Formats: sequence, structure tokens, C-alpha cells
Amino acid sequence: MPSAPATPPAAERQVLLKLLHTLVSSEGRSNPFPVYEEFRRRGAAVKVPWGAFVVTSHALCQEVLAGQDWLSLDAGWRSRHVREPGRPVFEFLENTVLAVNGPEHRAVRKSFNAFLPVSGVRAARPLVAGLVDRCLDALDVRLRTDGIADFAEIVSSWLPMAVVSALLGLPSADNDFLRQISHDVAYALDFTPSVRNLRRADRAAASWAAYWAHLCAEPTVRLDGAAPLAQWLRSPDAVRLGEKRISAMVGVTVVGGHETTAGLISHGLTALLQRPEQAAWLRAHPERAPDAVEELLRFVSPAQLLTRYARGDTELAGLPVKAGELVHTVLAAANRDPAVVEDGDRLDVTRPPMRHLALGAGVHYCVGAALARLEAEVLIPAVLDRFPRLTTMPTAVGNDNLAYRYLLSMPVRVAAPSVRRSRTVHAGAAAREGSVTAVTDGAVLTVVLDRPGAGNTLDTSALSALLDIFAGLPLRPEVQTVVLAGGGDTFCGGLDIDELRQLADSGQDGLRPVLTLADQLCAAIRAAPQITIARLHGAVVGAGVGLAVCCDLRICAEDATFRLPEATFGLPLAWGGVLARLVAETGAALVREMVLTGDRIDAATARGRGLVHRTVPAARLADVSSSWARRLARKDSAAISTTKRLLDALTPSPAGVDADILAAALLRTRSPQAHGAPVHPPVPG
Repeated sequence: MPSAPATPPAAERQVLLKLLHTLVSSEGRSNPFPVYEEFRRRGAAVKVPWGAFVVTSHALCQEVLAGQDWLSLDAGWRSRHVREPGRPVFEFLENTVLAVNGPEHRAVRKSFNAFLPVSGVRAARPLVAGLVDRCLDALDVRLRTDGIADFAEIVSSWLPMAVVSALLGLPSADNDFLRQISHDVAYALDFTPSVRNLRRADRAAASWAAYWAHLCAEPTVRLDGAAPLAQWLRSPDAVRLGEKRISAMVGVTVVGGHETTAGLISHGLTALLQRPEQAAWLRAHPERAPDAVEELLRFVSPAQLLTRYARGDTELAGLPVKAGELVHTVLAAANRDPAVVEDGDRLDVTRPPMRHLALGAGVHYCVGAALARLEAEVLIPAVLDRFPRLTTMPTAVGNDNLAYRYLLSMPVRVAAPSVRRSRTVHAGAAAREGSVTAVTDGAVLTVVLDRPGAGNTLDTSALSALLDIFAGLPLRPEVQTVVLAGGGDTFCGGLDIDELRQLADSGQDGLRPVLTLADQLCAAIRAAPQITIARLHGAVVGAGVGLAVCCDLRICAEDATFRLPEATFGLPLAWGGVLARLVAETGAALVREMVLTGDRIDAATARGRGLVHRTVPAARLADVSSSWARRLARKDSAAISTTKRLLDALTPSPAGVDADILAAALLRTRSPQAHGAPVHPPVPG
């Protein structure tokens, strides 16, 4: 394999800069492996324009990580090469095993065995199994109530912090705070951290120091006194290390215990679920979980790269390296090196375990390796066994740290085999999928339900198309506001009763898929990180009211009318948590009146009772709603997303109606005399 020249010519320099730009882009962070392969084609070690080396060879990565000529970035190196060496996050790192070398490293590492011994990790299997059961119970509840669940929030990010917190004796109530600390500190270890992210890392390091001081302050010590950490803190060894180093050591245990394991679990399980034959084999052979975890570690490489510097002048793959120059060992590329693994881009959990570098090598080998393996070995078989039809959705959101890759959001659902989904509506200036149109104008996405000949009723196709759009919103950060509207003379005439009756011929098996779609759509609208606005006009009937109240804000024309006629037609109104949402938004009195009488209410009443937030003349509805959406699109997206999650947590979302109950009701209403009066579907008017 040819080696890159020490000083790339102009053309090669441009190629390398383009590769590096791609690598740190959102596309590259989402899937960096093609970029790694481009580097591999240019040589086992490639010198990039700023003088560092990128190494993709397994042999060379092993040599750098385990060799005596290469050191971890320490205080001495930063004092000579970093413009701001005294940043709080650097001071934090320099007191940990990550940024010390030689005898000092051995002394610090020895202390880890005192409060997080390997034997203690092995003995923690019952603790891990109990926490796994707890988070999978929560996942089960969310799937049953909403149809969609965020696996990252409930499991892959929650579990690692819960485990390390329990082992260290930290208060479990602080775990959400600690996860944010971990996420932000890790920016300092990224490939090319931005100034903004380094500032976040600085704030996180300072927050950790303050938190640890508060945690240990007398007389309100909040540490679990029975945990090895609390006992070790009273030892002479701990006293010799000093408070600053102890704080940093515990802090880096929290960071390392979360970042790597969250990546292994989220990306590892995603890889399995996207390859059903692999998941099926492991489900049938749970005793092979340890070998499968090694293959997942190799394949996803949650710690993508580690950086070292040259102790003195040396060479690498025949290239001269000066003292202090950086070498980025790309573990993710080394683990797919064709020199050591055949067909490395293919996941194969039946493959015999190979000598991978996913958790590093040499004296700086990951101190939490055994814990990461244990959590994955317990969790992954349990997920496959308990949720055999679990499937990922194409809306996962990764973090923006190349060094430690994991999923911040990982929507999953239980597959309904009989549901035929339409293809996803992709982002663009305008896109159409059957009965739904999506138009992007700057930061505003307008989604239009467009079945005017059917009163904009919701059939399987319309539900599927809407779900594809709303479930994909977490992956569209360029969209800040979403407007949901209806085409023609009406907003929405409710569920398509004719289709429901046809499906009811086969009982609950025929209805369950469409009810699942309806529940999932409501959950996806509520879970959208963007502000959602319902633009309402004409008749807003049944499920149309349900869609409207799932949105954050509602604006309607002065001539709009609202009606919930399902009970009048002998049908229960219980899908998607609509009743609970309506009661939370408007109060029980109005909902009881609308549901039990089936009578229409006008726009003025809807505005006065909280069902809508604004009313405008019909001729101005489109302009006013667009202006409102553009103004709201200028708000801080992170603050909006967090606030929405807090608000949504206050609103209960019970499970939808049983399919067999609805099937019986639909079959019963086939008779015009079922209730002494003709039965009509909830159509406009």
C-alpha cells in the first residue's frame, strides 16, 4: 500500500481537506466509515495538512497505542502546543488516567482498582440485570402507550449511567445531570472540537467540580457509605492523591462509563435490528452473547479514535514524525482492516472473536472495558428475547462527537407485519406522497392533508405518509416550525370509516395495524422537537380534532367548526391518547359535552374554551399562520425541544382502544337500525 508524501502536493492537500471536512460534517459523523476507507486507500498512515497523522492500519494503531514512543496528550504537551492550555476541561483531564503517562499513570490507574475493582464489576451482574429489567419495563410501557419509544432515552443512555452511578454510590436522582456532564466533557476528546463545544466542555468540567465538592461536603455527604468509593475516600492512598485528582478520577469514570457503553448499546442494537437474520441467530443462541458483543464492539467501535503524540523524533510507516506531532489512531478503521478481518464491513455475530482495538490497547486500555461488556452481554439478549418484533425507525439522531459516537435519539416501534407503509417523504422544496403534500420554505415545513374528494379523511395511506414525515422531524434540524393543514374546503373529516369497516371484517387482526399507525402518528407529532402548528379551517371532525390537539399551537379560521361525533355513531374515541390530550388542553367539561352530544362548536367557542389559541378571518388564515410560523422559527431550537419534553411529560398518554372493541362496534354499526337512526361516518358538515 503506497504511503502519502510527507508534504502533500496542492491537489492531494485539497483532497485531504475535503475528506476531513466530510468527516466532521453531520453526514460524516453519521457514517464516517466511507471516509475512513478513503484514508486507508491513501496509505496506512496519512499526514494531513496541519501536520498530524491519520492512521487506519490495525498494526500501526496497535503499535502507537502500545508502544513506548507514543504518549497520551498530557499537561506538558498542551503547555507547548495549545493556545489556551489552562482551560478548566484540560485541567480536569490532566488529573485523570487519560492525560498522564509513565509512573504517574501507573499510580493513578492503581487507584481505580481500589474503588472500581474488576472483581466488583464481575459481581455486579445481578445489579445490572435488575437495572436492565427496570429500563425494559419502562420501554414496554412506552411502546404500549405511544406505539413509539426512544430507546436511547429509556435504555441505551439511561442504563450506563444508572450502572456506574450505582457502583460508585452516587445519588440516582442526579443521573440526568450526570449524563449531560458526560456528554459535554467528552467534547474535549473530539477529533477537532469547535470553540463552542470546548466552552461547553469547560462549563461541564466546572459543574462537575462543584457537584463533587457539594456531594462530599460535611455534614450532608450524599455518597453511599457502603460503596467501595466512599470507603476508599477514607484511605491513606486517597488522602495522598488530593481532592482535585480524586474529583477528576471519579468524574472521568462517570464520563467513560457512559460514553463508550451508550455507543456500544445504541449503535450495536441498531446494527442487529437492521439485520434480522443476525438478531434471530443471537436470539436463538443467547449463550453466545459474549462473542456477539465482541463482534459488535469491532463493528461499531463506539470509541472511534484516540490521539497520541510522539515522545521524540521517530517514523511511522516510513514517514518521519517529529517530537510532539500528533497521531490520530482511527480504531474504527483498524477494526475493519482487511489485513486482520475478512469482510470487515459486514456484521457477523457468529464470527469467532478477533483481536480488536475498540477499547484501546496498551497501558491506557479502557478501565471500564469489563463493565461495558457486562452491560451489553446482559441487555442485548434480553431486548431480543422480550421484543422479538422491535424495529428501528429511520429517524435516529447521533451525537456530534466523532471520538465517541452514540445515538442521542433512537426511535423504535414493534413492527406490525400486515401494515404496508408508503415510502418516506424526503426533505426538499416540495414533495408529495399520495394524499399528503410537504412544502419547505426556509425553516418552515408545511404539511398538507390532501384528500379533498374524501373530506380529507385519514385512511392507511394518509396515516402512513403523515407518520413518515413527523417521525422524520428529529433528523431535520433545518426545520424549526411545522404547520399541519388541510387542503380544499376542510381540515380533516376524521378516520376513514369505510376503510375501517372493511378491515373490521377480519376482526382485531385487520384493525390493529391502522390503529397502531394512528397511535404512532399522534406520538410522533407530540414528540417532534420543532414547534408544531395546526392550521384549521372548515370542518374539523373526530380524528381531525385529535391531530389538532397533538400539535403545540392551533390557529383557525373564524368559520371553522369542531365536532367529535364518534359516540353518536356507536364508536369509541380512544386512539392516540386523544381524550387525555383534549382534557389536558381544554378541561373535562368541554370534552364531555363534545363527546357525549356529538354537537358542533364554533370557532369562537373553541377559542374561549382553549381548544384553539387564535382565530382569524378565513381569507387571512394562510398568511397569518405562515407569519406566526416564521416568527417562532427564530427561537432557540434546543430550548424549545427541552421545554416541549417537559410539557409533554405533564400530559398522560394512555394506550389506544383495543382493536377487538372497535371491530365489534364497526360491525354492529353496519345495521342502519343499530341505534334507531341512520349511521353515517364523521364527514364534514
